[in-house]
Amino acid sequence: MQPRIAVTADDTDWRMPVGGPGLLLTVPSWGHWRRRPLLHVEATRPYLLRVMLGGQPLLWMRVDDWWDGCAWLRGPAKLTGAVPPITAEEARRDPDPGSPGWWAAWSRWWVHQFETSEPSLLHAGRWCLRPLQMVPVTQARGYSTVPSIGPGFFPEPPCGLDAALRFTSFRAEDWSWAGPGVLPERSGGVMPLRAPSPEDDGRVKAWRKHARDGTLPPVLLTYFALAERWLVVDGHDRLHAARMEGREPPLLGLWSFTETPVVEDLSTLFRQDGSMKAAELRLRARPGEVDAVNRVLLRDHEPVQRLAVTRAFPLRGGAATWKAEVTAWRKESGVTVPSGDWAAFVGE
Repeated sequence: MQPRIAVTADDTDWRMPVGGPGLLLTVPSWGHWRRRPLLHVEATRPYLLRVMLGGQPLLWMRVDDWWDGCAWLRGPAKLTGAVPPITAEEARRDPDPGSPGWWAAWSRWWVHQFETSEPSLLHAGRWCLRPLQMVPVTQARGYSTVPSIGPGFFPEPPCGLDAALRFTSFRAEDWSWAGPGVLPERSGGVMPLRAPSPEDDGRVKAWRKHARDGTLPPVLLTYFALAERWLVVDGHDRLHAARMEGREPPLLGLWSFTETPVVEDLSTLFRQDGSMKAAELRLRARPGEVDAVNRVLLRDHEPVQRLAVTRAFPLRGGAATWKAEVTAWRKESGVTVPSGDWAAFVGE
């Protein structure tokens, strides 16, 4: 019998808007869970990444040496069929879409898929599965343009959902600068892993009716912490259908995380003491904000800290293999890339 995933309720303050109750998953470290997951990231120096679907690249990515931008090249892997399709009967089974019970049912559905699929989308360790809420692009945080060092980060809320309908073979972006009247790239952007289906596709038409009826199943996003971006794992057609109807689809986020105890040193004690004093002053001025103040106090006195991470496996062959692959795929696929962007991408 294969080892099961342990599931508990998520009580974490992730410091971003969420859409409903979530789950914390503990994935065993033995059995088939020791394999690389179906969707995984491989990395080598300097800042060269490869997102894999099984044994084929979905995309190659390079972060600029000065951490002020990145570029990616789509690979040959096809996401279609990577996860079981959701049937119309499953989509309509819960009578109260968007309710806590509805979210719990879909979270359980996905946990079952994670357990029964081989290879799974998950690797051994801790994961969070939680409903998400979009934020406007104007409210999203910009890239820090400085590599961060630490045990992990809080996930950024998703933004720019319409960008997930644009599928380009190659893209270079600047994290620190944009033209007049244009915002620089924002953290939390949503990135597709396949091209959108045609508007007259049968599944898109069917999902449009679900979007109108309010019975559209959630789109599954996974957080790519290394790039501060959400990847669409399942639900490209549902996302497309919802946007065609002028609606936001329900979003279910998946990310791995680390959990470390909070050290009770002087800095922690000073921070907690300051939090108590700030809470007292806030309640004197606005007595009706008890619940909000309690949430802040609970967050500042948590015994453990949970932070999102992306596990990167070693890229066998290193930078030489990465460069050889992208050069060969550009020639085979015929993708057109400006010479300056390509030189920066391959490090020439």
